[in-house]
Amino acid sequence: MPQSQRRQPRQARALATQAAIFEATAQILEAQGEAALTTNAIAQRAGISIGTLYQYHADKRAILVAMALAENAKVRETLIAAAGPDGVSSARLAIRTQIAIMADRPVTRRACLRAILETGHIPTEEKTTNRLIERHPGDRLDRFVISRAVIGVIRAAVLEGSPVLADPGLEDALVKLTERYSA
Repeated sequence: MPQSQRRQPRQARALATQAAIFEATAQILEAQGEAALTTNAIAQRAGISIGTLYQYHADKRAILVAMALAENAKVRETLIAAAGPDGVSSARLAIRTQIAIMADRPVTRRACLRAILETGHIPTEEKTTNRLIERHPGDRLDRFVISRAVIGVIRAAVLEGSPVLADPGLEDALVKLTERYSA
């Protein structure tokens, strides 16, 4: 649990409150941008008191980090569930999943990515992506370079708000990169 997350929801009502906080945050970010994101606006949009919001999170950055970590857990589950379908390489699967997650709600992903990068925490889905890409031949250094190249391109697309994130050719280009580098 991030240090700035105060209370970890476990019961249904607390999980619903957490989900409402996350959804309100995403709605504000997508509709009005980061400048409009305040804890008061989040609480109002979520239909909760500011005190309730502060029971869960110290500030808006903590909310963004918690959202990113929750999304990372979903990505990990998706990657694990989809691992090994016939005809789909592990690298393609990892790249496809990363792109799909990051392309959804781009303003929210950008804000969450910035917040989590500020913490110095390596997102779990990156670790999972690294493991899938590391199944490629090559030494440890090659796998490190390839995984960071792929993650770097996707991160750059998110942080820059680049339209290439929505381009279906991005997946093919990144797969081609991993395959050619590994050849």
